[in-house]
Amino acid sequence: MALIRIVIATPSVIEHSRLSRLLADQADIEIVASVHDLSATYSQVEETMPDVVLIANTFTTTPEYACMVSLFNAVETVPILIEARTASHDDTVSKPMLQAKLSARMSPQEITDVIRGATTKKSKSSPVARPAILRENLTVLSDKILLIGASTGGIDALTTILSSFPENCPPTAIVQHTGQNFSETLVKLLDKRCAAQVVRAKTGIVMQAGRVCVAGGIDGHLTFETGARLSCLIKDSPEVSGHRPSIDEMFAAALPFASRVIAVLLTGMGRDGALGLQTLRRAGAQTIGQDEKTSVVYGMPRVAFELGAVQTQLPLEKIGPELMARCRAPAQTVAYSRSV
Repeated sequence: MALIRIVIATPSVIEHSRLSRLLADQADIEIVASVHDLSATYSQVEETMPDVVLIANTFTTTPEYACMVSLFNAVETVPILIEARTASHDDTVSKPMLQAKLSARMSPQEITDVIRGATTKKSKSSPVARPAILRENLTVLSDKILLIGASTGGIDALTTILSSFPENCPPTAIVQHTGQNFSETLVKLLDKRCAAQVVRAKTGIVMQAGRVCVAGGIDGHLTFETGARLSCLIKDSPEVSGHRPSIDEMFAAALPFASRVIAVLLTGMGRDGALGLQTLRRAGAQTIGQDEKTSVVYGMPRVAFELGAVQTQLPLEKIGPELMARCRAPAQTVAYSRSV
């Protein structure tokens, strides 16, 4: 029986204790995190990618819950409502993306049945198909390198951007800040949402058309080896800007070929990537920053914008199409070919 990984998200200490005790003896259920506010819920879901989130009704009534819905969609997590013990009828109406409910009136068996039933429905659902390839782009892509940095809110942002990439997109490298639990799960998730091939960044992997290389979690810094063919080089060195892998480190490694680079800095807390983006722009790269309205956390792109590192600021949904538009070349230009 497959292990069901769960995050419990409620401000109630009593509910945490009750559900933790109830689920502790279930061999097929693992509680990976227990959190008390929506911000921590977002971070834990993004870092651990659980199968299920047991989420308090009070969290689903806030405007910020829309961001959670986007994340649940992106990482294919099933949310189950924890109904308030004193809930009114209005409090318990179905919310978007809530697959099921748990109530204080349920027996332990009924609660575990709801959880297992929700994940069974998920496993039987049709797999997400790769996006349709934009045929008009296949013969008009220019010789560019795309670099993307993201942190909090980045998984949903990346799925949005990569869904607009054609099969032979320009070589692309991504640093996504995640927790220690980063694994092939994120790569597989992004690969399903992108017509191009998404792989985990490893030393020696060639940066070629149709390939998106992703670093995160406990990976070393994603840098590059230049030579006959540009390839990834993972460096096991100390943190830069408080992170490893660091977006600043990836951007700095691209300075030798800055004129070919289009660099993007997405939603995230802190300032990693801002100085690197500034340096790349000064060296001749094109730079794009996500705008405040569509950022889950307008931290990294805000710092970059204030430094003058952002050449163009765009809402999330326009970044992918803009990247492809900038990579168009005259029709007579020889197109990329996707090789293995």
